[in-house]
Amino acid sequence: MLNRFNSNSRKLNRVVPKVNINNLTNNDLTGSLQNIEIPTNTKFQSKTKSNPNPIKLVNNKTKISDFYQEILENSARYNQRVIDEFDNNTNTLTIYNVTLDYGTEGASPNNFEVLVFGLHIPGNYKIEEVGNNVVITLNEQYIDYDNVTINDIYVMGKLKDIPIGTELDIVLSTENDEEIIL
Repeated sequence: MLNRFNSNSRKLNRVVPKVNINNLTNNDLTGSLQNIEIPTNTKFQSKTKSNPNPIKLVNNKTKISDFYQEILENSARYNQRVIDEFDNNTNTLTIYNVTLDYGTEGASPNNFEVLVFGLHIPGNYKIEEVGNNVVITLNEQYIDYDNVTINDIYVMGKLKDIPIGTELDIVLSTENDEEIIL
């Protein structure tokens, strides 16, 4: 026959602490937890971890914001355009149907580039708007116009196209003032 487990076969050496009935404030025994007395000489040991090499954080929010604003001002709508005409007598380069988009600072050799065969020419020139065109007047003879074509000269700057009128804006008529429908 198998040995059966008998609860009386083992002795339990467990001692259950006695509850002081005088410390109970409620009948549900929760009051005994509120009235626990801790000796005053008891020290609780705890180890607080700290970083031996603390890093000082610097708030550069305004510097970063100013930097992004400067990038935006110096790069917005900055594009490359081939010139439309050059005049070797007056030493001018012309781009048709564009305006300069530099706000109040204006275009200058510091924020505008003229390139010949991809090479930057010195900044001794003046940029201005004449009508619907941008004219660049070179103060010195940097370009050998005999060996250069229009496609070899281009500019880098903030230029904004001026829309050219469409056929809806133009009314064609005959000599007898009859409208021509296209």
